[in-house]
Amino acid sequence: MRKFAFSLLILGEVIYLALICIGGVYYPGYDHGRQYISELGAKGTVTGWAVSWLGFLPSGLLITAFCLIAAFDLRRHVLSAISLCLLAWYAAGLIASALYPCNFECGHATMTLSQWLHDLMSGTGYLTGIVGVFLAGYAARGSRAGWLHPLGIACAIIGAIGLSGVMVDIPYGGLSQRALELVMGIFLLAYGWAFATGRLVGIGGKIA
Repeated sequence: MRKFAFSLLILGEVIYLALICIGGVYYPGYDHGRQYISELGAKGTVTGWAVSWLGFLPSGLLITAFCLIAAFDLRRHVLSAISLCLLAWYAAGLIASALYPCNFECGHATMTLSQWLHDLMSGTGYLTGIVGVFLAGYAARGSRAGWLHPLGIACAIIGAIGLSGVMVDIPYGGLSQRALELVMGIFLLAYGWAFATGRLVGIGGKIA
């Protein structure tokens, strides 16, 4: 089951990367440095339907499934289970991006219900994701994957910096978001590998 869960995570991350790369090719004039990923699935875009339903939705479902399976497997270690639930909420933000696409170019001139729900899910998802990365790494410090602890700290710090760039909407907000998504993906894959290979079995039973 652990290896199956890890395969779901890998597939989800591959789909997510593909939607960013392929969507950017077919979106006229798209700038990865300045534009947000959600703009690829926004209302009124040529890539909107495909990115939302063939990209955001399946990748979100797959990554969420991994987090929930891992949380259930590690349920005896409360901190690990909580951190994975927080990461599951981050992944659920991708599902929300499909169900509640943002306005064209993710503009806020007119705040629609879909835009509001999109911002709410994505914003809270990024926050819980960063906290989840930090806690998951901290919880693994006494296991055979103790290296997840410094990795979690580094990814959480970079993620927080990236999120701050998104929140203040700097000119290169797209680059900030990609830095945030990159470290989230790196940590999840590293954690997933440790989970699949049994390296989260702890010293003194710290990780069940």
